[in-house]
Amino acid sequence: MNEELMTTGFTGGDSATGPTAGMDPVMRFRKKRKKSKLPEQAVPSRLFQYKVSIPTVGDTVLYANSPAELMQKLRLLINPRYRGEINIERIMPVNAAKFFMDKRSKHMRNMQEQDDKALQQQITAQQVALEKQKVQAKVKAMQMQLQKKAAALKAKARVGGAQQSVDQG
Repeated sequence: MNEELMTTGFTGGDSATGPTAGMDPVMRFRKKRKKSKLPEQAVPSRLFQYKVSIPTVGDTVLYANSPAELMQKLRLLINPRYRGEINIERIMPVNAAKFFMDKRSKHMRNMQEQDDKALQQQITAQQVALEKQKVQAKVKAMQMQLQKKAAALKAKARVGGAQQSVDQG
């Protein structure tokens, strides 16, 4: 038998002609993933919600296992002179959601009021500019009248001055 005609299967090393020319098997580099025993997010969060009131900052909701743990974290963040005035109150998730919704609606009202004030200031500025234009137009018209009257008086003076010189001569 001729060794050149023999092939090892469908590979790229086969002869260029023939039924098995240039066939390579599909290579899979990824291994199958093993399923983990616990699905992600299966363990519920054991953190509680606390409403924290800091005098210079305001109210906010923070998460911790206990008020003592929360106070320990706050000691690292807050200046010692403000630590004594911190109030920590445990709240339920429904109340935390209500707190955030109230804070959001208050912010939206403030933004609406600021927009209204800005719009009112813009309208007022436009009215002032319009009044200035009217006043400038009146001033210009009065200056034109003054120039015309002055020119008319000068013309009368010349005519009258010429008659006086004729009368004297």
